[in-house]
Amino acid sequence: MYLFLGIVSKPTLYYLAARLVMMLFVIVGVTVIVFTLLYFSPSDPATNILGNQATPDQIENFRNMHGLNDSYWSQLSRTIKGVFTFDLGNAYQGNERVVTSLLRRFPVTLELTLFALSLSVIVALPAGVYAAVKANSTFDHLFMFIALIGISIPSFWQGLIFILTFSINLGWLPATYNVNNMASLIMPAVVLGTGLMASVARMTRSSTLEVINEDYILTARAKGLSRSRIILRHAVPNALIPIVTVIGLQFGGMLGGSSVTEKVFNINGVGSYIVDKQFIPDIPSVMGGVIYIAIILSIVNMFVDMLYSFLDPRIRSNIQNGQYGK
Repeated sequence: MYLFLGIVSKPTLYYLAARLVMMLFVIVGVTVIVFTLLYFSPSDPATNILGNQATPDQIENFRNMHGLNDSYWSQLSRTIKGVFTFDLGNAYQGNERVVTSLLRRFPVTLELTLFALSLSVIVALPAGVYAAVKANSTFDHLFMFIALIGISIPSFWQGLIFILTFSINLGWLPATYNVNNMASLIMPAVVLGTGLMASVARMTRSSTLEVINEDYILTARAKGLSRSRIILRHAVPNALIPIVTVIGLQFGGMLGGSSVTEKVFNINGVGSYIVDKQFIPDIPSVMGGVIYIAIILSIVNMFVDMLYSFLDPRIRSNIQNGQYGK
């Protein structure tokens, strides 16, 4: 009771607690929806795992062993309980614990995502700001054209072209990922980060263009401040809100598992794990992968929301005053 009163009395803590509660509802909602779709799927996991030549007794034993003959509500409650106890059962194929499989693959996906994110932000932010400052110039038009190509290019095609060019023809980089060779991470990171780089660059340009036409920028110019100081000190910080939103959404998606990139470069990450299991379908593994993605996206979105308060004093003031919707 005292803990609840303490949280309510502090608007920032109350805001964070409300976001955590919302995150739990989202995770439970996603679990119910995905489980229901898998439960009523016409595909039979027992037949898919054991094969068409399995006897009826073998199929029945498999269903009893994994609780597939239990009622819908019994299986659903067991799944929801497993979400909160970090026990989603064993995979039908391989009989390995789902949580253990995901945790073993998560570091690889995290490493790839952070590498791709760092590369994208380092290139996209300066390029987007410079394109906004030099609006309608040759660089700006070329920049927008390249960014459009970056958004449109399919990841699998780009990955195959990279392997053909830099691995087979030139022999500069390994064609597949090797945990002991950091150079093998370069091509997957570039392929994964291309779409993010293009999106962040375009958003940075448009957001900066919008900000540099505001009245306070004109006031800063009238005071005689240098152009670089106006851009870096006044324009860019105020243009970061939509940029952070794009980065957060893209980062959550990549951390959820970039299956195409991982498959092309033979990376044993979360994305390739989910893809492999969904064609069986291995229900505990698919459920684990979907819940993992829901948790990752919820955590990233909550972090982005909290980051807003550090970037924009108006949002921070609203949170401190309990005015969360304004």
